[in-house]
Amino acid sequence: MKPIVSTILILSLLVPSVFGHEYWLEPESFFLKPGGRSDIRLFLGEGLQVEEEMPYRSSKTSIFRLHSFDGTFDLARDMKDEAKPLFSFSAQKSGTYLLAMERNWSHITLEPEKFDEYLREDGMEYIIAEREKLGEATKKGSERYSRFIKALIQVGGKRDKTFLQRTGMRFEIVPQANPYSLKVEDELSVQVLFEGKPLADKVLFADNRDGESIGKQRVSTNVDGIARVKLDRKGVWLIRLVFMQRCTKNCEGADWESFWGALSFGLR
Repeated sequence: MKPIVSTILILSLLVPSVFGHEYWLEPESFFLKPGGRSDIRLFLGEGLQVEEEMPYRSSKTSIFRLHSFDGTFDLARDMKDEAKPLFSFSAQKSGTYLLAMERNWSHITLEPEKFDEYLREDGMEYIIAEREKLGEATKKGSERYSRFIKALIQVGGKRDKTFLQRTGMRFEIVPQANPYSLKVEDELSVQVLFEGKPLADKVLFADNRDGESIGKQRVSTNVDGIARVKLDRKGVWLIRLVFMQRCTKNCEGADWESFWGALSFGLR
């Protein structure tokens, strides 16, 4: 019996959750030399475990920009529809570069139990409480969702303040220090903003992938929308948060709307 139980436990850790649906941007390398080149990919998965590489879809992409100390470049102008990887990034000047992508509304409807399970998994117990208060605990969860995806790339040795750049997106996670000025065991504070205002008392997750090893932290934002993450491992980091609220305008049948924020970077 013990070997069987152990096998089941191992499989449960290896198989992604049925609700695994994070999107994140990931270059081949987060660290480049000036003039170096790296393909940029858009991944779908759970906790930095890739389930599928997604193509660029112009019909779903509202914003795709590159921010740097030299200004902002609209990547969407030159993107090829269905491109996979999205494009090949290169920069001649040393500095910190910020990719920002906004994907527009998609819709989903889940059975009550599945909807509640998804809400718990992504730290949105406050919606479960609101559904109970509204007498909708046994009602299907009808939702529209949008995504706000950022990635930081470091070229050469020059660090700058591009990481603080406000992208103009409705929802975003803003690091309060340049991750590329930090090292393993340092702490990184991030601020979560919704419509330009701090989002307080919400659950934020920090995923890490170092080779085949996966780590995960769960923290909460304070009154200023700030959460603190311990960068306890090297590798790829994904800071993410989902915020949901009642949908009241142009909802197309959705009772709820959610906003998925993601920020990826590397640490070595």
